[in-house]
Order: sequence, then C-alpha cells, then structure tokens
Amino acid sequence: MRKKDKMWGRGRFMLIRIFEDVFDITKRLKEIDESYFVVYNTQKKKYEVHSSKQKNTYCLTVPTKTLDSRTVGLTLKTRRENYEKILKEIDETNEKIEKESKRQIDDLCEFKAKEMFSYSKSHDEINFDDAYKTRWA
Repeated sequence: MRKKDKMWGRGRFMLIRIFEDVFDITKRLKEIDESYFVVYNTQKKKYEVHSSKQKNTYCLTVPTKTLDSRTVGLTLKTRRENYEKILKEIDETNEKIEKESKRQIDDLCEFKAKEMFSYSKSHDEINFDDAYKTRWA
C-alpha cells in the first residue's frame, strides 16, 4: 500500500506525493539523486518525477500508468549530465525527418513531371498562343 501525502493544489487538481511504491521506484530514484521525488497528478492521471534542486521542480511525466523500472531508465536518460547526448539524438532525428521529407517532395515532383511529359507526348496539338490566357467558361 502506498503512503500518500497531499502536496499542493493548482486550481481543480492536485499533486499527491508518493513516498512508497510496490517496486521501490521512489527509493531507487533517491539513489540516483536525493532531490528526486514522485507525485501523482490528479488532472493528467499520471505520475511525475520532480526535483527539489530546481526552482520549477518538474522533471518529467512518466509515460506508463505504473511506476516501474522504465521510470528509472527514463529518469537516468533525461538527466542534465546527458544533455549533450540528448541534443545530438534530437539533431540526428531531425536530420532523418528532413531527409525523408525532401525525398518525398523529390518523388512527387518526379512523378508529376513524368505525368506532364507523357501527357504532352500524347497530345500533339498545343496552342501556345492561348497557353497563358485565362479561360472563362
């Protein structure tokens, strides 16, 4: 059974501090950094990790419904010491997305150019005098 304590409220919801859990995640987080603590956000219905060392204590929202070893792994991954590595990962991912986007645009342009070429080959008669005039019905 978890020991809970009302921490603070903001409007219609509150954060409930979690002192103990089944897998001792709160203790494992304290081993990483003594300033870490876990709260349950009643509005989002999710767990959050906070740090008392920061002015704004929020660190991350736990993406799973329960506290488990993934919480510890995510907390370790997002620590300030890994700042450079995280930025590098973000940059690499953004580069991949940009390359894929450019490739898709190139493929679309190539397809449309081929379609225009095959259309123009099949239609021998092109009247260039009317090509740039607006045609009204």
